[in-house]
Order: sequence, then C-alpha cells, then structure tokens
Amino acid sequence: MDSFRKIRNSISFLLLLALPLGSLFSEESLPVFPITGSMFGVPLNKYMLLRTVQPGEKKTLGDLQEGTWDRIPKDSLSLSFTDNEFFVRFKVQSPPKEGTISWYFVLNNPGMENLTVYKKTYRAEGIVWAELSRDLRMSYIQQAFLIETPPNREEEFLVSASSRRSVVFNFQAWAPKEFAAHIQMENLLLGVFFGAIGIMLVYNIFLAFVVKDSSYFFYVFYLLFYALWQLSVTGIGSQYLVHTSATSWNDYLTGFAFLSVAFSLLFTRSFLHMERETGWKNSAFLILAAFAFLGFFASLFMGIYGIMIRAVSWYPFLAALLVVYAAALRLKKGYRPARYFLLAWSVLIVSVLITSLRNLSWIPDTYVTHWSAQFGSLVEMTLLSFALADRIKTLEKDSLQARLENYENLLKLTEIEQELKIARELQESILPDRVPEVKNLKLSVRSEFASSVGGDFYDFQYLETGKLGIFLSDVSGHGVPAAIISSMVKLAFSIESRKNEDPAEVLRSINRSLSGKYGKHFITAAYLLVDLETGNVSYSNAGHPPIVAISRNSGETKEIYLPGWIMGMDPNLKNSVVNFEMKPGDRLIIYTDGITEARSPSGEIFGFQRFYKLLGEHIGTSGEELAEMLFSTVRTFAGNRKHFEDDITLLILDYLPVPEDKGKIEVTSNLSRN
Repeated sequence: MDSFRKIRNSISFLLLLALPLGSLFSEESLPVFPITGSMFGVPLNKYMLLRTVQPGEKKTLGDLQEGTWDRIPKDSLSLSFTDNEFFVRFKVQSPPKEGTISWYFVLNNPGMENLTVYKKTYRAEGIVWAELSRDLRMSYIQQAFLIETPPNREEEFLVSASSRRSVVFNFQAWAPKEFAAHIQMENLLLGVFFGAIGIMLVYNIFLAFVVKDSSYFFYVFYLLFYALWQLSVTGIGSQYLVHTSATSWNDYLTGFAFLSVAFSLLFTRSFLHMERETGWKNSAFLILAAFAFLGFFASLFMGIYGIMIRAVSWYPFLAALLVVYAAALRLKKGYRPARYFLLAWSVLIVSVLITSLRNLSWIPDTYVTHWSAQFGSLVEMTLLSFALADRIKTLEKDSLQARLENYENLLKLTEIEQELKIARELQESILPDRVPEVKNLKLSVRSEFASSVGGDFYDFQYLETGKLGIFLSDVSGHGVPAAIISSMVKLAFSIESRKNEDPAEVLRSINRSLSGKYGKHFITAAYLLVDLETGNVSYSNAGHPPIVAISRNSGETKEIYLPGWIMGMDPNLKNSVVNFEMKPGDRLIIYTDGITEARSPSGEIFGFQRFYKLLGEHIGTSGEELAEMLFSTVRTFAGNRKHFEDDITLLILDYLPVPEDKGKIEVTSNLSRN
C-alpha cells in the first residue's frame, strides 16, 4: 500500500507540474511553411496569422506579441477599403540538406502603399525585429523581398501593410529562377496590353482629324484616361513611366477613372446617336457624364479620397449598364454598328466582374482570372474598332444617300428657280418699266416683294380725254400664286380701263371677268382717274386701304375712305365713286397694307398712326426721298429683316401745275423690285 501511495503521489505531482506547460502549448501555434529551392508562386496566406490595428491605436512591435491573432483562411483575402493597419506573422522552415535557399517574398498587389517586412532575430539584448529591404535589382511592379535562409533553419517574419486602395492579401513565395521567368512573362503581357492601347490611341487620333466626327474625339479621350487609369492600377506608371511611389499614382487614380467614365459616356452617346431618342435616355448620359466630371474635380481634394475611391469602384459599373442598355436599344431599332459596340462593352463588364470576384477570393487566382481585366480591355478595344469601322461604312452610306437626295433636291431647286425666273420675268413684264411722264403730275413709286415675286400690282392708263388712270391692287398672300393672279388682273385692267371712264365700273368689270379664277385668294384694289388740267380726281375702292391726301398749304393730312367689297367674294361687286379736287402742291398717297401691318419682332404692328405722322412730318420732302425714308423706317421697325412679311407698294402723286411757257421736266422712275 505504501508503494502504491508513493506512485500515486508522484503521478499527481507530475500532472500538476504539467498543467502550465499544457496551457502554454494549448495556444494555437504559428504554422510553418516549408520552403524549397523551386517555388513557383506558392500561396502563403494559409500559413499566416493576421492582426488588425485600428486608426489611433498605437502598437509597438513588442506589443504585438500579446493579443489575438487570426488565421488567414484564403489564398487571396480581400479586406476592401479601410484605414486600418494590418500585421501578418508567418514562419518558414528550410530543409536540412539543400544549403542556403534564396527565395522571394511577394505581395501580389501593386496598389499596396505601405508594406514593411521584419525578420525576427535574436541578439544579446533580446529579440529584435530587423527590417528587410526591398530588392531593387528586380524591376517589377509588385513589391518583392529577397530572403536568404540557411539550411535546417526556422525563421519568423512580421509584415506591416496598409493602403487607401482596396486591401487584398495574396502573399506568395518564389524561387529566383521561376520568379525571373514570371516577371518576364508579366512584363511581356503588360507591354502588349499598353502597346495595343497606344496603337489604338494614335490610330484613332488620326481618324478623328480625318473623319472629323465627335465620336472619335470622345473615344480618343476615353482611351487616354483609361490608359492612365490602368497605369495606376497595375503599377506600371510608378515602376516604368514616372518612377515614384504607388501613393503618388494612387492620388490621381480616381481622377483618371472618373474622366475615363465621363468620356466613355459621351462617346457612347455620340456613337449611338442617343440625341435622337426621346425621354430620359439621352439625358441620362449627360447627367452621368456630368457627375463623372464632378467626381474628377472632387478627387483633387485629398481630404475626401476615401469617399472617392469607394465611389469609383461602383460608378463605372453603373455607367456600363447604361451603355449596354443603350446599345441593345439601338440595335433593336436596326442600327448596325451597335452590334460590335454591345458585344465590346459586354465583354469588358464580364472581364472586370471576374477580376472583382478574384479579388474577393470567390474564384481562384489563375492566369485567366488574374489577366481577365486586361484581356477583356483588349477584346473591347478590338470590337470597338470594328464598331467604328462599321460606323464609317454606315456614315458613308448615309452620306451617299444624302448626296443623292441633295442632288435630287438640287434638280428640284433648279426647276423651282427656273420657274421663279419665269415668274419674275412675267411680273416684270406686267409692271410698268418706268413711271409715265405727264403734265402737272409728278409720280413716285416704290415696291418691294416679300419673296422673289409678289401679289402687288400697279399700272397707269392714259386716256384720250387727257385723264390719267392710276390702278393699285393687292392679291392676298405672296409668291408665285399671287403673281399669277396679278398677271390676270393686269390683262383685265388693260381691257376694262379702255372701255369705261367710271372707276367703279372698271373695278366691277375686272371682278366679273376674273370671277371663279381667284381660287382661295381675294383682291383689294383702288382706281383713280386724275384730270391733269384741273386736278379733279374720281376714286373708287374695292376693299383697299384708304388713300391719304395731304394739303401743302394747310399741312392737313386726311383719309379719303370709300367703302367697297373686296374682289373674289361676289361676282357683283358693291362699290361707289367719290370725286374731289387736288390743289397745286397737294399730295396723294396710295399704298398696300404691307406698310401699316408690318410687325416688329415683339409682334407690335406699325399702324396707321406712325404712317400718317411720318407723312405729315415730311410734306416738303420729294416723293422719291419720302418713299426711301418710309421703307427704311418700316424695315428698321420690323427688325431689319431681309424681306418684309408682306408685299409693300407705295405710290405718291404730287399735283404740281406749271406755267405753259415752261418746258416739260423729264421724270424718271425709281421703281425698286426684289
């Protein structure tokens, strides 16, 4: 029994002694990665422990020995956008028989702004974490550290990492020979990618200036900023273009991305002719492009960089969805170049989505997934080149069709111009070629049409009784139809004015002879018979504006109004005659309503009041000067248009009897036509 008791007490003592050691080794130990002399990008994440340090939380390397460390469960761990600092621990073990092994420790993330690697060393003063330097002999877009591990040695490392971009941990171990081959292949692929962008950029700059189509200019700017965006994302810009830190290129990454999105939207809108679409579709492109430009300017302020880098991670997808929808819509409506365009953007969206899923570790990191975005961009640029070439063919076809239509229109225009020429010649033939020279009466005439030909017509008829007939008519409307009716009025007046000296009967006869030939038009007319010896005037009216009589002696201006039906409404014209006498120096004004009904740009009419005031203020002005002044005033009032809205004709009669012993004075016409 005593011996049994001694054995029991001894076991109990050993168990009590083993408890602290058991608690020590019960903590999860750091796994050890076995390095070899031939490693081809072996993932290290599952051999690592991770710890997060919040902003403002100060931790020394010694403090990090205490606290909780978590395993990294994936070969590629995405921690998205964060201001946290991350620490990673891992151990490696070299084999006992291979000698010292040289190997590269690499983080496959060119956007990591801060990456520091420490090696645990033992010195007299205790444990020291010695910082390792990056291997600058190796020209590579990733941060690579060359480590020498003696044989049969276990070494521990600590990594500090942080970035304003998306934090993705994808640590790898490489043997030098395999790493050099890997770098050459990556540089070759990136060279092909950016070389293709450069070729497309130069080619489309040339096309933009040759074709002079806004689509090409927008596409050039899209390619330019997309290239700068990719130079920032891939690390090529900081490594080979402008040798500086990744932080400097990351400062401009969001700006390049927003400008690339903005010009891609403008390019799509122009390429697909979205301005032809109704509703919100065209406006959506302009609004999204405007927000993209605002995003660019906002990205210049470093204080909101975190917000902008998050925005630029989803904004291109929103723009891409609109682009794909618009391309599908235009393709459905039969726009052929939209075929390649739709396929191009669909490929790009899928490739970028694959890259995003790889970064989130939802799909494995293979060559296909790693280069998905670049491959998709090359396919997109190639398909867009096909789309632009197809668009050139479409433009050429449309241009040819337009030239054919223009040629047909030119033929029609030539025919119309020929017809107008004939109409002008016809109208010139029916209007007096000059103002007649008669005794005691000075005539001044000015006429201007609203188009090439018009509906105003005037004529003079000298009777054997020594009287002068003065006729003025206004066909409703203007242009060729009005001119044709004017020619019929000319013929009717020439016949009827010789048969009868009664002005009212002359107008009634003209109306009867043209009854049924007016179409939708009607005519106003005034006819005066002036006795050149006595100054007696017989006047009849068919709906025409009243004539104006001005007395030189008294300065009185008055209307001579005579009711009368307009021609074309009834074969039996209702009109009458009024007789009055002109005194020496008196003036009569006969005109068409194009003067009083002229409108200003605001819609105000010139009116009778302005007309009569101008006539009364210039009694002593000659007829030619008065006509010139009146037309200039009306033109200015109407906004200095090239043509008046309606035909305008003005006849001025100055009764100026001269003594018998004075010779006749030659009177010439200042007749003005369009």
